[in-house]
Amino acid sequence: MKNKAILRIILMILISCVVFLAVSCSQNSNADSNTRENAAENAGDSEGDVQDEDTEIEGETEQPRVYTEAPVNDYGGYKLRILSKPSSTVDHHWDARDIDAEEENGDIINDAVYKRNTAVSERYNIEIARTESENPGSMASKAVRSGSDEYDVMFSNLDDIISPAQSGCFVNLKTVPYLDLPKPWYDQKSNEQLSIGGKLYMTFCDFTILDKDATWVYLFNKKLIQEMQLDDPYQIVKEGKWTIDKLYDMCKDAAKDLDGDGIMTWHDQFGWQGESGNMYMGIVASGVQMTAKNSDDLPEYLGLGEKGMTAFTKLLRVFGDKSISLRVDDVTGFSGDVWTDVMDASFIEGRILFLYAGMNRVTLFRSMDTDFGIIPSPKVDEIQPEYCSTVSGWAATPLTILTTVTDLEKIGILMDALCAESSYTLIPAYYDVQLKTKLARDDESAEMLDLIFGRRIYDLGRIYGWGGLNTIFANAMTKNDSNIMSAIEKAEPKFISAMEKTVAAFDSLDH
Repeated sequence: MKNKAILRIILMILISCVVFLAVSCSQNSNADSNTRENAAENAGDSEGDVQDEDTEIEGETEQPRVYTEAPVNDYGGYKLRILSKPSSTVDHHWDARDIDAEEENGDIINDAVYKRNTAVSERYNIEIARTESENPGSMASKAVRSGSDEYDVMFSNLDDIISPAQSGCFVNLKTVPYLDLPKPWYDQKSNEQLSIGGKLYMTFCDFTILDKDATWVYLFNKKLIQEMQLDDPYQIVKEGKWTIDKLYDMCKDAAKDLDGDGIMTWHDQFGWQGESGNMYMGIVASGVQMTAKNSDDLPEYLGLGEKGMTAFTKLLRVFGDKSISLRVDDVTGFSGDVWTDVMDASFIEGRILFLYAGMNRVTLFRSMDTDFGIIPSPKVDEIQPEYCSTVSGWAATPLTILTTVTDLEKIGILMDALCAESSYTLIPAYYDVQLKTKLARDDESAEMLDLIFGRRIYDLGRIYGWGGLNTIFANAMTKNDSNIMSAIEKAEPKFISAMEKTVAAFDSLDH
């Protein structure tokens, strides 16, 4: 009897443990379910988004989605007012097609923008109201001067933003509530490189793709590479041997007088094609910048230096030699659009070995018959630790928020939500599908894109135009003049003075 009593006690204990574990597991399961449901609700996911977190696509496991930590509020139909460049330009090279979309039409970028805007608009009960202008910076400045609360956010190219930024038109983004700058939908390199004195009045984010389009790369004609029996550019890059010297070696024998008139014109074949502004961009891509920021996050003038001079000399050997290189802005006596009818046509027709241009050309060349590849800008030498890609100030459009905004918290919440949503709609459409799958034409180009976008440089000297150095380098390239140091030394006082004025302007702002 005693043994039976002991067995009954043990059995009761075991049953209690089983029941406890079952209840506990059920509660944990419900807690996990509630956590995921809350995350989905806070992020405004469409049905199925949470389930997709751990799915596999083409053998690769997707990373878990990162969510905005901004609260979800009902804003009662508020119109988020965005001032931007036009959605369609005359030459269609730099269309701002990333702001809004009226409906889905089958175009992958348009549809991604529509889905993003619809998701956030429904989640927060808002509308996105866009104002287009060829000169958004001027309109923003006018609105701020008059104290008119006309716009919340502006997206315009860097060249257009610099003046209103220094005059105090924009809010320090680091002070905007719920604008979570460390999140992955903001470009951390631009957060770091574009700040001055700890203040950040502009940065790049996933809401737009023009900064991706404005990243300078090298496109190469695969057919010419094969016909000339040249080394595989992809392999050269992977081995760390893609240098300016290697570029010259590959370009020097590519030029051909196709029409036999004894003169190299844009109708002929060239090893390299680009524009005069590429000289400074090429030097920056060589890991050389005219300024560096000190411990107080303030820029200091460095000059060109020995490494910079080496890069310039090597680049000039390629860019300055008109017998092997075609500089598009040198073409004269031409009545059409030189960028479309010369630059684009020459590459599409297979008469250019290497084209140094913005990533936007990849999209423009979607109908090109001959296959092309994409690689980063060359290093100055094999010692340079990594490849760098320069972002154009003429086309890239950062996020700015106007100082006339009366409810910064609301704008911070909405922009963070839009940027976060873009990471899972617009950016995959642009990067993974449009470039990697549809247009890049090979897996190796896709690998190069990861390399290019991961190492971009926003050069303050070029962005602010201090001392007119970009023009100095462009003139030297056009004239094939190697004596650039005297021009730089002459411009140095102007450069330093302009830089100090910019620093003083930002320092004087109380926002």
